[in-house]
Amino acid sequence: MGLYKGSPTSILPANSSNQVRGIGYELGQSLATQLGVNYTPVVFEKNADVLLAVKNNELDLVFTNASQDRAKYIQFSKTVVRIEKGYLVSPHSSIRSLADINRSNINIGFSVGSNSQAELPSLIPNASLVQTSSTTQAIEWLKNGKIDGFSTNKAILFEIASSVPGSRVLPDVIGYENLALGTPLARQETAQYLNHFIDQMISTGRLNLFIQQSGIQGLAPN
Repeated sequence: MGLYKGSPTSILPANSSNQVRGIGYELGQSLATQLGVNYTPVVFEKNADVLLAVKNNELDLVFTNASQDRAKYIQFSKTVVRIEKGYLVSPHSSIRSLADINRSNINIGFSVGSNSQAELPSLIPNASLVQTSSTTQAIEWLKNGKIDGFSTNKAILFEIASSVPGSRVLPDVIGYENLALGTPLARQETAQYLNHFIDQMISTGRLNLFIQQSGIQGLAPN
């Protein structure tokens, strides 16, 4: 199972109960148990590394945004969770609202290999876009003011905000991510089974439990 650090949709460090959290982590573990196979979480620094690994057929399962470009090499299940996208503002920034972002003197960070990398140039063409290599780097740059803000899904934004005192997630929604389980495209026969598995997780209440345990924020209304 391919996972990446710093997102409640993927994997987070153990909490006070010594429990590793993350919707993707929990779903992968449950699927492995159901199949009667060993569960091996493979944890990367960033989602771009996960995507490269699944593209190279080095992973059996991922949990990520089911975008059109990723569907070229990943066979996705139905949507599991839908998350709002937006901006997190540094405590050092002059940004007060969405209207302040699309300016030439504003630096907005994004994760390398993310959908934001392709989408932001048309959303905020006047701002300067800054590539970050990990959530750890994004946190550091938000703290020291190297970037005015950071853009991705709000699940990650709220998680980052908890490590950057004084930062703010703007209430505006600039898009959505539809997260789903996925396997390498060559395994076309897996989609139906994954959909059945997700239905099972929903009907038994386990998906809702995983969502609660992850502490995720920013889910889109049903």
